[in-house]
Amino acid sequence: MNTISATNTSANSAIASLIKDAASSGSALASQGSASSSSSAPSVSSADPTDTVDLSDRAKQILARAKSEQAAADKLNTLLQSLNNPEGKDATSKPKSGDGTALFDKLSGRSQSQSSSDTQWVAGSKYGDPTISDAAFIDKYKDALLGGLAGAPPEKLAALQAAINNGTLKIQKGSDVPGYNNRTVVTYSGSPGGLQGMSTSPYVAPTGAAKDAIQAGNAYGFWTEDRGDVYVTW
Repeated sequence: MNTISATNTSANSAIASLIKDAASSGSALASQGSASSSSSAPSVSSADPTDTVDLSDRAKQILARAKSEQAAADKLNTLLQSLNNPEGKDATSKPKSGDGTALFDKLSGRSQSQSSSDTQWVAGSKYGDPTISDAAFIDKYKDALLGGLAGAPPEKLAALQAAINNGTLKIQKGSDVPGYNNRTVVTYSGSPGGLQGMSTSPYVAPTGAAKDAIQAGNAYGFWTEDRGDVYVTW
């Protein structure tokens, strides 16, 4: 009669690798396993063989750590997905062309103090850009502003310079300001598209409160190619 030895191959190879250290660490586990099998181990049928796996403390720690790290990794992956797609859509947001300037305006405080975003600007000439931001507009025309106050008392120039630096200038359409009477009209002559031959309508002096503010050195009105006639106060 031949004796057939059945081998249970269901033990995971990964777990076997983890308990390799326990198997070679000494006789403690072997003696414990022997005592356990002789005293309280249930009878096992030869037709249904089982393997008894006794993990060492180190192996248990490794398994616990792996489980914890996997849970953390799952949470991190969920967070990243929610940040990349907060509305649960596949559409990818695209930056707008003016986002960089708008962000700079917001961080510098200019978008609040120089609020003219609701104004529908119209270019003063065909070479102008009415979409220019307030910050870019002031940077472009600040020399014209300072030049317009040439000869004013030093404290007035200092106040204007401080307003430019702090971003507290208020820019308005000249046509929206009562008493600012100038309405510049640009005409072209000569070869089409040429810079030569451009002329503007005669200047009309302001009256009333607008005139008083300009004379006091607290306002200035002038024509620009990007926004036409503007009235700036500080």
